[in-house]
Amino acid sequence: MPAKIKRLTRKNLHGVWSALIVPWTDRDELDSRRFVREVRAYGGTGVHGVYTGGTTGEFYAQDDRTYERITRIACEQAHEVGLPIQIGATALSTRTARQRIRVAVRAGADAIQIALPMWLELKDDEVKAFVRAIAAEAGATPLVLYLTSRSKRKIEPGLFGELAAEVPTFIGTKDTGADVAQVRRLLRAAPDIAIFGGEDFYERIPAGGRGGYCSITGFNAPKIVELYRLCAAGRRREARPLADAVRRFLHGALLPLVKEQGLWDSAVDRIQRVAGGVDVGVRCQSPYRSGTPAHVAGVLAWCREHTPELLPPAAAGRR
Repeated sequence: MPAKIKRLTRKNLHGVWSALIVPWTDRDELDSRRFVREVRAYGGTGVHGVYTGGTTGEFYAQDDRTYERITRIACEQAHEVGLPIQIGATALSTRTARQRIRVAVRAGADAIQIALPMWLELKDDEVKAFVRAIAAEAGATPLVLYLTSRSKRKIEPGLFGELAAEVPTFIGTKDTGADVAQVRRLLRAAPDIAIFGGEDFYERIPAGGRGGYCSITGFNAPKIVELYRLCAAGRRREARPLADAVRRFLHGALLPLVKEQGLWDSAVDRIQRVAGGVDVGVRCQSPYRSGTPAHVAGVLAWCREHTPELLPPAAAGRR
């Protein structure tokens, strides 16, 4: 591990973490040159780290060889630009998750980000067995649990506290669906776990949240970092206009792509990344629908009219 990247712990895990998008060729294979540029583009933006996997990174569309290449490139390039990286290892079985964790650890991942297997809903004892197994496989590499509704269940505070007490390498969560009341309940059960949402710093940080695993960083990372820093410093009056702008952008420019255009999150994240000036392409893995250049232009036009303060510099002269 490079000396300038600190080991992630329950105490120091915080800030703005951005999801990496995997560019695909016309044959649905990894475009490694564009992926290198995608990772390196976050250097110097102020984000606290990057991560792979999840919906944005289309982990579900990756065979073993592709996963290994993505993991190796992501770790190498993130570390070269001074960013820690969490590698997603979500899979449908403990066996496959353990295989992916071994790949991530060998590549130098700073943490493993993983959701519960999601084809069938796990019972409490199965959750415990799964977390124990992946923690054993990861060894000293810390774990971030991705608590998503796609796993068909929530981890309630009691079980959450048990996992935190039993597994010392479990350091944080990604849970964009938890409201402020749920964040507080989880922190009462496990006060030192770092709990993350999305870009909703204005609401979550006063409740004890540590930051966000963010998608709008793909559009304008420095602005999301600015919002986080204002909220983390308790400067809520200064943060409010920017928080409102981010909320308007989310509900006005992005959510209609899901609700009205029928696109999934992976396509929307690509659209805003391309709109932000980074060439990851709008192509998603089949069978899921991809966005189009018209969607990119629409997001930029909406932003110019309604939230010009969020317009990224790279898009200033584009129409």
